[in-house]
Amino acid sequence: MEYSIDAVANKMITVIVCLCLLIAGGSYLFFRSVEETIPFAIGIAMACVLNCAKVYLMKKAVINATTKEANAAQLHLQSTYFLRLILTVIILFAAGYFHANGGYINLFGVVIGLLTFHVASYSMRYFLREQIIDDVITSKDGGISSAEDAINEIKNLSSNTDENNNK
Repeated sequence: MEYSIDAVANKMITVIVCLCLLIAGGSYLFFRSVEETIPFAIGIAMACVLNCAKVYLMKKAVINATTKEANAAQLHLQSTYFLRLILTVIILFAAGYFHANGGYINLFGVVIGLLTFHVASYSMRYFLREQIIDDVITSKDGGISSAEDAINEIKNLSSNTDENNNK
């Protein structure tokens, strides 16, 4: 099975969008009025867009870091992490401003929406682990592969990403 960074990022974005839609739709059951649900849903939508942008930035950072030396890659990843943090803070301040000046956006909705990034991250870890275990157990010869084969499969993940990006 192919484990490209693009496939993982797309799956993560899909999980984020589904969670945001589920939370925004379920908020009507909590608030019981459209007037209170709309600002909450706008906050969820803002956070969903930010989370998708963060996944895209993270994907680009990992791809760029694989082509650099260790120190340069570490500096690059730290700087992109700082950029994603700044984007999150800007969105929180903007949501707080619009929440305080008219209630157009529910700040709680933005915070809940931002948490979907973490839920999606943990779910990716689970999905990938399940895929790797399935691939190791169901090897080409029908038997159980060794742990060394599983480790080599994990190491090949980054080399497959490099090959896909060079095409």
